[in-house]
Amino acid sequence: MKALLLLVTCSTLFLTACNDTETGTELVTPPQQQEVELPKTPDVEPTPDPIQPPESEKPPLPPVDTPPVMPPKAEPKPDPVPEKQPDQNQDKQPDENTTQQPDQNQDKQPEPPVVAPDPTPVPVPPSAFTLTAPTLVTGKTFLFQWQTSQNADEYTLCRKNTTATDNCDVLSSGLTEANKQVELNSLLSTNETYFVVASNKDGDQKSNEVSIEPSALLNAIGLLKASNTDSNDNYGNAVAVSNDGSTIAVSAFKESGIANDPTANSAALSGAIYVYRKTNGIWNEVAYLKAPNADDKDEFGYAIALSGDGNTLAVSTINEASSATGIDGNQLDNLAPASGAVYLYVNSGSSWQSQAYIKSSNSNLVDSFGFSVSLDSDGTTLLVGAPGESSSAQSINGDETDNTGSLSGAAYVFELQNNQWAQTAYLKSTNSDKLDSFGYDVALSEDGLTAVVGSPGEDSNATSVNGDEMDNSSDNSGSAYVFVHNGTTWAQDSYLKASNSDSEDQFGHSVDVNSDGTVIAIGAFNEASDSEINGNESDNSASGAGAAYLFYKSQAGWQQEDYMKAVNSDASDKFGSDVQLSSNGKALVVGAPDEASSSQGLDGDVQLNDASTAGAVYLFTDVEGTWQQTEYIKSRNTDAGDGFGGAIAISGDGNTLVVGAKDEASDGSDFNDNSSSGSGAAYIY
Repeated sequence: MKALLLLVTCSTLFLTACNDTETGTELVTPPQQQEVELPKTPDVEPTPDPIQPPESEKPPLPPVDTPPVMPPKAEPKPDPVPEKQPDQNQDKQPDENTTQQPDQNQDKQPEPPVVAPDPTPVPVPPSAFTLTAPTLVTGKTFLFQWQTSQNADEYTLCRKNTTATDNCDVLSSGLTEANKQVELNSLLSTNETYFVVASNKDGDQKSNEVSIEPSALLNAIGLLKASNTDSNDNYGNAVAVSNDGSTIAVSAFKESGIANDPTANSAALSGAIYVYRKTNGIWNEVAYLKAPNADDKDEFGYAIALSGDGNTLAVSTINEASSATGIDGNQLDNLAPASGAVYLYVNSGSSWQSQAYIKSSNSNLVDSFGFSVSLDSDGTTLLVGAPGESSSAQSINGDETDNTGSLSGAAYVFELQNNQWAQTAYLKSTNSDKLDSFGYDVALSEDGLTAVVGSPGEDSNATSVNGDEMDNSSDNSGSAYVFVHNGTTWAQDSYLKASNSDSEDQFGHSVDVNSDGTVIAIGAFNEASDSEINGNESDNSASGAGAAYLFYKSQAGWQQEDYMKAVNSDASDKFGSDVQLSSNGKALVVGAPDEASSSQGLDGDVQLNDASTAGAVYLFTDVEGTWQQTEYIKSRNTDAGDGFGGAIAISGDGNTLVVGAKDEASDGSDFNDNSSSGSGAAYIY
């Protein structure tokens, strides 16, 4: 402070030099000026700035060589604290004419220390591993096992499908163990391959692809025998399966037991039905059914049908002899031999109960009412064939009492109305004639609105659709008729003949229709061509080889589109003895009970002819509009004379196939023991 006052005073008095003896501070001025010692005047108030002299009185500028005036030495300051610099603007007052700028550093937090990032982790996908061939557990259930894949978090088991995402139809996913038991939907393919995908966050690893070994597939074929197996019971004469493949019915129409004692054998050829349900992949017999009026030689179970939902069962008895008519008549009147009857059973949840006893409205002896039966999906509409019926009536609801048309045949429609069954239509062909056997086989669409009736004894030489019905120059060439329900009544829609119609072909021996009534399959088990699919129809060099025909409905009506033959077509095979369509009409199975190969299982040697009438079944699949034979199916214990394929049934979803072999001869304890001739069997694929 003293130094500051001294400087100010010296400057004011234009002194040439000032010397502060207390501070040692010396100011150098030009030598012309005299040094004046100023009196010490403590506590003197600051004086105003002196009046500046005019320009002429100002001291001259120092010469160039004159050293500059040095400021007084400042008080020594303490060393600054490292890493923290003082805010140079902290005590600075803003100029009143200057806009004050915010201190950008005032609230700024110190920057955190820079940390070096961890090295980028290297992805570690699952390691390679091996899937082994599946092994059979039971039924269609197989065990899939594979090596543990290192670093894998989970596994997905796939069936290869080139049309699916990543070629994978997922059988099971989210697996954490290196094994999985899976029940396969179907055994109807030998070309299926399987693989496993191991996964973690870094990627996937696919295993090798494997197929099921032929021996495992063979052992997976289900083989059903009656719980009271006996010679000549003909178990497997008729078979039926629900749409989802979970319920199966098998008839043994020559079985001789009684209701309370299946082993009694005291009711010869009375017949029986066996119902099975699948639980946890295992088939269990849940019902043994006998007619409430069972009698010798009635042959209960000659034909059977299951509703699509599997809860209603129709069973026919073609030799039943009651003269009753209509619904729930007198069952004990045996005055009309072989008039026939149909029995309806419903599943109550825990058991099967009799629902109705059905006779035709014009029941008569030898009508064989019930020779064929069909139910719609929910079991509320029933179609029954009676090829022995003899009315000469034609078309719908004609004169039932005229019996001048011997064995012309008829079909009957029954509907469940207000919990009561009633006959709603009496169907005859528009060209009904003697021996036509109209009603030999029948089929009802799942919606119950389309009915197909086969007439293998019809004699017209017409071909294709709606030809000349009245020309009877081609004996037993056969035909089929399509009837539709228009909401109130039934009417004949079309008259179908084979494109190569010929005498004795018996076109119409078997018929079926898909769920919505747009595809019809018809068998001609005596057709004689030695041809192939859509091949030469006019070749008649293989008598009794058999054929099947596919008709499609369009806006223009019905048209034959495909002519089906077995890949190993041979004389007397009787290909077309039975035909069955899946619900969507994309899968067709055809039975040939007299085919003669001794091969077993799937896709065996088709050229063998060393097991006469062993029988075979053929699976055809519509692949993008083209029909192909995709499987050649034999039993697991093939033997001559078994008649495998005489009866077939395929589930609506096309995944479960049931085949009857009514003359199979094993005793039930050993499938290769032929000690029980004609006992019969059924096979599940």
